Amino acid sequence: MCKNKLFLLFSIFVFSQNIKGQMSQELSLGFGLNQLIGDVGINKLQLIDGSRNLNYRNQSHSHYAFHIGLSQGGLYADDRLSNYKERIEKNIVVRSLFQSINTRLEIDYFPQLIPSYKFQQTPYIFGGVGLMSFTPQGKFGLDWIDLQPLGTEGQGTILSDESPYSTRAWTLPFGVGWRAQLNNVWVVSVEANWNLTTSDYLDDTHNLYVDQIVLENERGSLSSYFSNPSDNIFIPGTPRGNPQNNDSYFTLNFSFGIHLEAFMEQCSDFIHR
Repeated sequence: MCKNKLFLLFSIFVFSQNIKGQMSQELSLGFGLNQLIGDVGINKLQLIDGSRNLNYRNQSHSHYAFHIGLSQGGLYADDRLSNYKERIEKNIVVRSLFQSINTRLEIDYFPQLIPSYKFQQTPYIFGGVGLMSFTPQGKFGLDWIDLQPLGTEGQGTILSDESPYSTRAWTLPFGVGWRAQLNNVWVVSVEANWNLTTSDYLDDTHNLYVDQIVLENERGSLSSYFSNPSDNIFIPGTPRGNPQNNDSYFTLNFSFGIHLEAFMEQCSDFIHR
């Protein structure tokens, strides 16, 4: 439901814009390769999951553009892929399904003609703000189980003073990219996008191990299992995560889209029948 509302708002915003001179507008679809950076998994760059995105870009200045984007995908982390002994011993495997919306300012290195109907290209930098919802899950047999309701670190039980964590977070996306308008219609881009977040729970791992027996009595066997899925015994109070650092994720995006001014002109006969 949340995803459908975001898409509707996005569509209303884009198509309410006037297609006119001294404005360059683009609509694109893209695919991203992601990496979760948190308390679980590898400690080096290894893009192991994907996302889809829909983007609108509006440029009315030769060097500055406004961008709004929607993304949906997954973030995956596996302690068995880590080089850190303590992470391998924890043996936590998690995926976090997410949806996000963000707005940002792009700054082009080369001045851009507005609008242009010929080839032009430029590297750019960007920064902005966004909002995401996420659903951490753990694998049990062939099934992926939602982890937030289980309170794997005792959230919402007598074992912890913390309430169940929110599955929404603010994001700060920033990075670098390269885009090219290939002709009067087609546009391509590639970018490296780092997303800082206000949550340390994208991987459901934040603070300390708790007593598994008490947790099982409070929340059931699944909660006890996912609190410590390894064969090692961790004394309650042993660090399970690092509460000093929030989670973030990196995305390498590839997008392909259309230059709306040229597209609307070519389709005007059909649209206004």
